[in-house]
Amino acid sequence: MQLIEVDPKLCQRWQFADRSGFEFGDIYALSQDILKHGQIEPAILRKSSPGQETYEVIAGSRRWKACLEVNIPLKGILQDLTDEQAAIVQIKENQHLPLCDYSRGMYYAKLLKENKITKTQLADSIGCSRAKLDNYLAFDKVPSLIWDTVGNLTRVSSRSAAAILSLANKGEAYVEALIEIADDIRKGAGCKAIEEKVLHIVTGSKGILDCQQKIVLPSGQSIARWTKKGLEFEKELPLNQQEIAQMLIKYFQTTLKSGVVSLQSKVSE
Repeated sequence: MQLIEVDPKLCQRWQFADRSGFEFGDIYALSQDILKHGQIEPAILRKSSPGQETYEVIAGSRRWKACLEVNIPLKGILQDLTDEQAAIVQIKENQHLPLCDYSRGMYYAKLLKENKITKTQLADSIGCSRAKLDNYLAFDKVPSLIWDTVGNLTRVSSRSAAAILSLANKGEAYVEALIEIADDIRKGAGCKAIEEKVLHIVTGSKGILDCQQKIVLPSGQSIARWTKKGLEFEKELPLNQQEIAQMLIKYFQTTLKSGVVSLQSKVSE
């Protein structure tokens, strides 16, 4: 390990770098700050290959880009690292950085795909459970068309990514619905909001957010409420199943004009 200064033109980002392009921020402002105050924190570098004076930037891509912008030497700590070691170094170095969940998730997925680290090592390195790691990895499994439409993913959480993946796996209609609400996803909509909006588009129902809505008589007495499983009547109400079934049949005859046969067959059983 040694502190060196190198021409930034001789450097390139490590292929498993974890910062997405939309997260580099204002490189010009950083370059001007380095010109004025100097580069306070060195980057982490390793040689591209033995015997060559070219380098890979393991951590410190913004600093490298800033030095490249104004053509000044990049300060870096040169280390002899395997890919596995480089992955762990980058994870540790960047844990304190405000990287979005998308950048972390895609980085983790790439490391696993290329067998640079095991899932257990990765979970231990980032200090999270396997379930939380799976949420991060969902970013890589969501159809790319959805992310392309969303665009900037800085406000999309790993939990939302897991919910989006679960919905997308239900079929093309759900994928199209997710694309339709891309603006809401970009703005940081949570899991429940995403599920509710998608269900509303696909099924025409208002979905999850209508659960627990009560049905109240003009007198103020609550007689039933909507749940995820359907309509639930209040306890101790005098219910006549046949009369209620007949009223339901009349309702659906006037609104749907289909599906009546199956309902009638249930009543007659």
